[in-house]
Amino acid sequence: MKLVKVSELKGNEKLAKHILTESGAELMAKGSIIKLEYIDKLLELGIEYVFIDDSLFLDIDFTNDNKGFIKEQVKEESRAIVKDVLEKHVYKNTSDLEKLCTAADNIINDITSEDEVMERVANIRKEGTDIYAHSINVCAMATLIALKNNFEKDVVREIAKGCILHDIGLRYVVVPYENIDVNELDTKERSEFRKHVILGYDTLKDEEWLGQVAKDIVLFHHERNDGTGYPFKNNGETLSDAVKIVEVCDAFDCLINGIGCKQMKVHEVVEYIRFHALMSFEEKFATQLLTMVAMYPIGTKVITSDEEIGVVIKQNKNNIDRPVIKIISDKDGRPMEGEVIKDMTTHLTMFIVDTID
Repeated sequence: MKLVKVSELKGNEKLAKHILTESGAELMAKGSIIKLEYIDKLLELGIEYVFIDDSLFLDIDFTNDNKGFIKEQVKEESRAIVKDVLEKHVYKNTSDLEKLCTAADNIINDITSEDEVMERVANIRKEGTDIYAHSINVCAMATLIALKNNFEKDVVREIAKGCILHDIGLRYVVVPYENIDVNELDTKERSEFRKHVILGYDTLKDEEWLGQVAKDIVLFHHERNDGTGYPFKNNGETLSDAVKIVEVCDAFDCLINGIGCKQMKVHEVVEYIRFHALMSFEEKFATQLLTMVAMYPIGTKVITSDEEIGVVIKQNKNNIDRPVIKIISDKDGRPMEGEVIKDMTTHLTMFIVDTID
């Protein structure tokens, strides 16, 4: 299974997941064939990405293990709420923003309804530079970490609301930020991009339905423990735990999906967060995040140290960098005869060299 842009479909692809409308209604069922004449209609309906079966993996069932932090339907419904409100929003007109609390509540309710999600290793993938999906992703990750740390219910809700709104300031800037490293922009453009935290906070600072925890998240989510962040170069001593949780979750999702930076592969992002955990981020929260996400999501095509090609079919909970792999071709590129499954926790001399998009 892989995520592809609808605009890049050629026709006759097989859906690996249901396509849902913004209201959550099923538009096309998993297993359906996307005919050529459907593509323009999907684009007209605002469907930008779909999951399709990769022909190499058609005999592999990912259904039971291929999970994120929240149910796909909840994610799509919450994204639709955020998209609907923010696309109509203009600077300083805050009359409809409180509706976004519904999305935050949906995510909290979904996470707390399933005990197993607290211990699940989630399969997080690139989704593209969709700022609405980004807000939902950050909200789900940060909410789960807050719950793991036994934050008070009211604080968890403020964290969720802050995450949904944390990038509202990007509505007010005109510099590019999609799959672009903003540090490589010229000084003027880089300064303009970094204003989004100030502009977002300025919009929300007088809203009585939003607490200070959420407002601080909007303002400080790009600060860093070592004082290298912005807008004020605050250090860890002046930042709340709520802000520190969102900092690392936001950085993780931005790096995967290319928001204000170049897109990286999931395993590269895991290594980046791991490297910066001691300095830039709060080590405790960075470590917790990395125990929650798969370094090589289910369905990832990998190259092994034996020069074989395989696909990840299962995670090992306590070893996020050593999944179970189905080998699909040998070092000479020949398809494997019969089923060859290698659990990297028992094949100790084998490691993953790289992934294949």
